[in-house]
Amino acid sequence: MTSTRRSNIVRAVLFVLACCGCWAQTPSSVPEQNIRIDVNLVTLRFTVKDSSGRPANGLAQQQFSVFEGGVLQDTVFFDSPRNTTGAMKRLQLAFLLDISGSTLATRSEEIAAAETFLRNVHGFTRVGVFGFTDELVSFQDFTSDRRLALKALASTQQHLGKTAIYGSLSALIRQFDNAGKPEIQNVVIVISDAMDDAYRRSTQTIALADTNNIVVYTILVPSAAQLYIRPASAAETPASDRLSRDRKAKEAAFARLALQTGGKHFSGFETILNFNQVMAQINDDIFGNLYSLGYYTLDSDTDKRERDVRIQARRSDLSISTPFENLPERLTAKKQLITALFDNNAVTTLPENLHSVFRELGAEVNLLRTRREGGQIGLPFRIKISPYNLRRSEKGNIKTQLGIIGLLLDQQGNEVVRLREIFQVNLDDKDMREGRGIIYTNKLFAAPGTYRLKIALLELASWKMAAFEYVVRIVDQ
Repeated sequence: MTSTRRSNIVRAVLFVLACCGCWAQTPSSVPEQNIRIDVNLVTLRFTVKDSSGRPANGLAQQQFSVFEGGVLQDTVFFDSPRNTTGAMKRLQLAFLLDISGSTLATRSEEIAAAETFLRNVHGFTRVGVFGFTDELVSFQDFTSDRRLALKALASTQQHLGKTAIYGSLSALIRQFDNAGKPEIQNVVIVISDAMDDAYRRSTQTIALADTNNIVVYTILVPSAAQLYIRPASAAETPASDRLSRDRKAKEAAFARLALQTGGKHFSGFETILNFNQVMAQINDDIFGNLYSLGYYTLDSDTDKRERDVRIQARRSDLSISTPFENLPERLTAKKQLITALFDNNAVTTLPENLHSVFRELGAEVNLLRTRREGGQIGLPFRIKISPYNLRRSEKGNIKTQLGIIGLLLDQQGNEVVRLREIFQVNLDDKDMREGRGIIYTNKLFAAPGTYRLKIALLELASWKMAAFEYVVRIVDQ
């Protein structure tokens, strides 16, 4: 059995919906913005307003204190906002989200980061929330009411249909009020996998945006595709080579939406890893009102949802927004796993000893009896996942994504077969009261022999991880 043979996927998943794989983001010739991650460095970016709601941008470092777990931290760097006066143009801003199933893997992280973005914009900004598949979907027309915009972001769900970026963006541009007036700043933030067959329409859409004084920011996220089950070194076929060229052309067209309208284009692994910092960079580029503050934490292992990080201003008349946060959590190993999920060429194996370090998710693996199917020998396995350590909403429901990497290595440590997948979990409070959990099943196919099986499971939203390793024998029953 060669390492390029595809596996049969057998799923018996309870309360797990919309399973999908993810292909990698390969390097592109277009300029892209990168977000640097520094282990143990906590960075906070935030806006400050006075009692009248206007930006307070001229404050010194001594005006702020930062606490973690109630303990005062030593600030290692501090930057004041670029916009020294706090003066702003009137602004209309639209979020345009790809809501097709192909971008499901990163949806919850996009929404969480966009919500933080909205909490850092000013009251006079009119915000709209839109989505698209094969046509434009309006979740919230332009409004100055932040509550309506936040509610609309939380309500964006998957819709059926193909990806139509350029037709949907053109339709949205025509909905902007006062478009084309130089005293009004108009911005669209587009999040998509760029897989629009009509990508040659990008030139027409760019011209329409330019005519209407609209700046576009683009964020490229992974697309659903076939699972990667071959080593990174496996040779490309002519068909896959053509698909790769087609994908690169679509990605380049998507990037031009930003680069030719005065915005910025974001892609690559760091973008996927930390949407919060991407949104912070866009926010700062548009408004210029973000303070930046950093400190080194002594506890790099704490889950980011459990950290108690608080910024306090010395003056009582100042209010501080929800900060954009970059929090370290065992980033070295976790970055390797997340890279393996999204980039097939980034790593050839998982780090050693993950199974002895990471038990942050309640999960167990059952290895099932190998058996021959259609001339192939498969090693089935089942993962039982407890819902109690997964991310919950304020209502106690679970709506999150889990990523899984499975590697089968021969006795020399060479990769024989690889499985990677991202799937969504939806459980409500009633399901959990009744004791219902999540079961994931799959198979890896290989020739008879002795192997090392390495499995890593990651919740994308929290970066909680569980890892497993076994010596297994595949025999012909």
